[in-house]
Amino acid sequence: MSADAVLNGQSPIDVEDRHGGGAYRPAPVTMVRGEGVHLYDADGNVYLDFNTGIGVAALGHAHPALVQAVSDQAETLVTCSAGYFHNDVRAQLTWKLAEIAPDGLERVFLVNSGSEAVETAIKLARAHTGRPKVIATDRGFHGRTLGALSATHKRPYRQPFQPLVPEFEHVPFGDVEALQDAVDGETAAVLIEPIQGEGGVYPAPEGYLKNAREACDAHGALLVFDEVQSGMGRTGRWFAFEHDDVVPDALCLAKPLGGGVPLGATVFRDEGAFGKGQHGSTFGGNPLACRAGLAFLETIENDGLMSNVEDVGAYLRDGLEKIAADRPEQCREVRGRGLMLALQLRGKAGPLLKTLLTDHRLLALSAGPTTIRLLPPYTITREHADQALNAIAEALG
Repeated sequence: MSADAVLNGQSPIDVEDRHGGGAYRPAPVTMVRGEGVHLYDADGNVYLDFNTGIGVAALGHAHPALVQAVSDQAETLVTCSAGYFHNDVRAQLTWKLAEIAPDGLERVFLVNSGSEAVETAIKLARAHTGRPKVIATDRGFHGRTLGALSATHKRPYRQPFQPLVPEFEHVPFGDVEALQDAVDGETAAVLIEPIQGEGGVYPAPEGYLKNAREACDAHGALLVFDEVQSGMGRTGRWFAFEHDDVVPDALCLAKPLGGGVPLGATVFRDEGAFGKGQHGSTFGGNPLACRAGLAFLETIENDGLMSNVEDVGAYLRDGLEKIAADRPEQCREVRGRGLMLALQLRGKAGPLLKTLLTDHRLLALSAGPTTIRLLPPYTITREHADQALNAIAEALG
């Protein structure tokens, strides 16, 4: 049956505008297909995807390994609640995540999203320490559910839903003294993005994560890294914190982990394990998502994609820095690591993003009002990077 028949002749845009929840204001484009680094709209236009669903489609679209894995699993077993039965595929993914995580991070709680991974870490910290306070940072983004939203800093996200969960405190990102002053005997956890994503693609300053580790150790608090966006190879290593040689007590993962299938995880130390019945998730760890996660991890390793992230990421960054240097009246700076990059403008990012979409068929996204963010698939080539760089340069004029 055609889409027109299902929608009674209405366009998907009209139907979603009329019946959607109202929270989104998407571009007036209907995407219907993806292949590799490209998306296709209903009119047949082809787009170079440096958005990837906010960093989700890290293998690109319709990757053969992912397609085969999900198809095979759908024919075998889709759901199997972790609260009632063991499962072979879930066990494989749990083992694999524990294997690639640093020594000491041996426990894995599987969920469906980044927000849920953060919620799990918050509950874990409070249950483990018996303390209430959570320290997060300015510009930090950790999700939209109430606990994760309480850690998120941006006021427009928070204000309509107050009062939020109590005992959350924010300190300036990168300010060692402010962090040390905030952590005390009532602190359950310090929650930090090693690279702030939504807040502007700001890597933690040198030494900041190590100081956070020391502050937590001094007061018996848990150090939690939110790597929902920066993790799973996005910076050329499994985790962004590896660039700083610091190991957290808990680690939040999601976005690319399922290759596009909803999948998240909180990985943490053995001594912090939940007690029976303290936490749960109906869909978390379902075999379909776990099989997708395994396919993602195996493809990263088998195809050497993290080397590609480092190589093409450095090439793309060099190109962005040349654009910024050639246009100092329009551009402030370039930030990021690997294939998590940002170009900060001196004016609003919205007009540039619109021009890239409509005139150049390049999909990018914002990271604050004056910053464009690039989160391309790990499979891109230097030729794809050149296409994006040329589009940005032309769009800037």
